[in-house]
Amino acid sequence: MNHAQASIRRPPQPPINFAVLVDPASVLQASNKLCENLQQFVDNLVSTITPAKATFDNVVLQLLQHENEMQRTSNLITILSLVAPDTALRNAAAEASEKVSHCLMDCKESNEDLFRLIDAVYQRQKDDQTLDPESRKALVEERQSYFRKGLGLSNDPIEEDTSGKGETSSNSATFRYNTRRLQTIQSEFLKNLDEKPHHIWLTGAELTGVPEDALYGLETGTGEFDGKLGLDLNGMQARWMLTVASSPATREKIYLESRRIAKENIPLFHEAIHLRHQSALLLGYPSRLAFKTETTMAKTSSAVSDLLTPLRDLIIHHLPTDLSKLMDLKKLDPAAQDQPNADVILWSDIPYYTRLYEEQNYAVDQAQIAKYFPLYETVSKMLALFGKLFGFEFIELTNREANSAAEQVKEGLIWHPDVHLYRVYDDPQAGGEFAGYLYLDLHPRPSKSGGAQCRPLQLGFSLPNGQRHHPSPVLLTNFPKPSSLSGKSSPSLLQHSDVVLLFHELGHGIHDLSGRCRYSRFHGAETVVDFSEAPSQMLENWCWDACALKVLSGHYETGEVLPDEVIDSLLRTRTVLSAAKMMPQLRMTVFDGAVHSEAVEGGEVDVAKIYAECDKLGGIRSIGEEYGYTTYRHLFTGSDAGMYGYIWSKVLAMDMFDTVFKKDPLDGEAGRRYRRMVLEKGGSQNEMETVVQFLGRRPTSEAFYKSLGLE
Repeated sequence: MNHAQASIRRPPQPPINFAVLVDPASVLQASNKLCENLQQFVDNLVSTITPAKATFDNVVLQLLQHENEMQRTSNLITILSLVAPDTALRNAAAEASEKVSHCLMDCKESNEDLFRLIDAVYQRQKDDQTLDPESRKALVEERQSYFRKGLGLSNDPIEEDTSGKGETSSNSATFRYNTRRLQTIQSEFLKNLDEKPHHIWLTGAELTGVPEDALYGLETGTGEFDGKLGLDLNGMQARWMLTVASSPATREKIYLESRRIAKENIPLFHEAIHLRHQSALLLGYPSRLAFKTETTMAKTSSAVSDLLTPLRDLIIHHLPTDLSKLMDLKKLDPAAQDQPNADVILWSDIPYYTRLYEEQNYAVDQAQIAKYFPLYETVSKMLALFGKLFGFEFIELTNREANSAAEQVKEGLIWHPDVHLYRVYDDPQAGGEFAGYLYLDLHPRPSKSGGAQCRPLQLGFSLPNGQRHHPSPVLLTNFPKPSSLSGKSSPSLLQHSDVVLLFHELGHGIHDLSGRCRYSRFHGAETVVDFSEAPSQMLENWCWDACALKVLSGHYETGEVLPDEVIDSLLRTRTVLSAAKMMPQLRMTVFDGAVHSEAVEGGEVDVAKIYAECDKLGGIRSIGEEYGYTTYRHLFTGSDAGMYGYIWSKVLAMDMFDTVFKKDPLDGEAGRRYRRMVLEKGGSQNEMETVVQFLGRRPTSEAFYKSLGLE
């Protein structure tokens, strides 16, 4: 649909105006206003309502509605700390976000008078059937959250050297200190990964095997780096380079340097593990893992162990066979002869020799496949597929012409010329109502958050007047921008693994756009950590379906879809070398669980030792990688003691796909049913209840293990 058509339909809610947060002063002023309003709101609540008069409507509902409104600005500030092009603005947003977090703790989470009101409501209305189920869930979880945030801890003085000065403290004060300090550590940890450039400079000879058009897109060195090319270690290309660079030394150099970009995170990581463990002990839990799992689908750390132990054993059992196949290729590789570590498989070897194995045994040429997935066209086709499957229409509002994009930044429609903005509606069959806005920020730039993620700029919720505030999710990736080679434009092409990643992350956005919850805390992907990935992981299956691949593909020069024989070969590789392919995820998951489990009695968690043990998992080696854990951003964005959730969610995802979609992945009726029964629910009800209602039974792991191809 063109821009003229887009202007015909007027939505009930305008897009976010980024011009109101255009400089550091406006961001800090906005955070100050949020804190002032919160303080006044809570003060008024506790001063005008007594426990005897407290009800859901005059206490808890008021808190939830205030939270609904507050996140419209606080989420926006958080995203600006990740994406704002200006350093001063990013830093101000990070400072403002931390201030809001501290204010929430001071005004709400540690407020005993407020808790007494909530507890009174709970005692009076926890079984009140006149409350809708979402409201009852909110009441129970709100009360529980106060205990989990330390409200019941003693204020009696104890000797505690929290500050390093031997000062007298209390359990309550120690917990509050830990919470504040962990928020600061998280901000510093991520800033160390993203704020300064992380490049590795390589010669043309070192980059043998890398296609010429990819080399052209790299930064050209000057001065001491004259004659070399710069690879951004935070970008998507660094991961891809491991699959194509012929030199084992180059691959190992890229791999190691990408895991050494933030040595300053070593003390922060160790301190975070100590504080998390200490806080868990203060609350009466044996470990951070036990604390985190209490409110998830798993419920207990033993349930996590029951999931991971047999999977780990199965993968380790099959791994030697996979590594033997890769080792055979390495022995025949001229570039590896007479090189250090020529007789072992390193972590940096797995992507390269996996690609070679698939090429030689399955005729899969990833470089040729990528030509069928130009970034912008693939995104458009993904949105069209999502629209057909789930009942959406996407209308692009941004104009990609340079002058127009710059003007749209100036107007406050977007924060950078690279950003794409879509207005989203339900299709006519689904009622044609407005659904929200979708933002795509696809390319790397200095200090932008690395990796790929989808986050809420604003969550959806019900307004007091019965209308809805609609969501605005944003997809953040770091795919290379289109380039120009010898005067000819060259599009940004996606490897098949990139297509899977993009489909996965866009799936989180679809989850948000589908949400119909009353309260923002439950909207869309705001679910427990071991369910939140399941909807997106289920969607990855479409990237392994012949019909869907034909819909998504189109050669960047001819527009032809991926040929049948290429699709057949590609699909046969899904379970090839699956033990080796699972190892990076298994390593991080095992490490996360180990460092967040019980410490040695009377001692600290030995992070370095645990990491070294995980680095040798299954016999794979990496020489000189001592602190790669300092790049594990997931452990500082809410997934600490929760990395198992990716595997737990995958079990659910594969069961849902095999049961409902495998027969016909493009079945729109099944897709709309899934949207109604799963995506719309978000976290508004118990996630197991959602899965059982959709499947008609409790989930099993049979489809998951079948998808691995391991017996």
